[in-house]
Amino acid sequence: MKISDTRLQNFRRILAERKLRLTDVADLLGKAPAQVSAFGGKNPTKGIGDQIAREIEKALSLHNGYLDMPYGLDEFNNATVLSHTGRKLPVIGSIAAGAWCESHNSFDPADAEEWIDAPGPVGPRAFILRVEGMSMEPKFVEGDKIVIDPSLEALPGHFVAAKRTSDQATTLKQLKQEGGEQYLFAINPDWPERIIRMTEEWTICGRARWKISDL
Repeated sequence: MKISDTRLQNFRRILAERKLRLTDVADLLGKAPAQVSAFGGKNPTKGIGDQIAREIEKALSLHNGYLDMPYGLDEFNNATVLSHTGRKLPVIGSIAAGAWCESHNSFDPADAEEWIDAPGPVGPRAFILRVEGMSMEPKFVEGDKIVIDPSLEALPGHFVAAKRTSDQATTLKQLKQEGGEQYLFAINPDWPERIIRMTEEWTICGRARWKISDL
């Protein structure tokens, strides 16, 4: 089965961002450059099979169907263009999100600032986190609404909502890993505490999936 044009376009963007040549990808897989040439647009009519696509996905640590997504790990589609699901999610701030992450029983529905239609299929405990502070600027600014889905696996490179045990406050950060240690990363270069080690003090509430834009 050949992969979709959207998937090809997304992969070409990833190659450009990482400054990788097709020969680099071929070397990673132990294959001839001709076998991956379609990803670079050199032989678009030939196409490429799903199996090789998955091998490349694994070689470049692109997890959970990353190549199938119209946007990469560091991009969020405007949720207003996605289909209506008939389900509403609570928009909540840092402290209320901590209660939501703890359990449904400890969350008062009245604590939600508003309820918004889910932009697409989500797990049963999905919610919308309202960004507070400037630690994730310029990508995420204060007031941005981010769909958090605890049913999705959070892997290094993903943006996640993480809860601090001491005060139950929840924050949006990027999950990173060096060696066997994971940490939360603030992308704002001027933020004083950019790196937070993932200790028992912190719990991942869920993975960020979409950013909802008001029209």
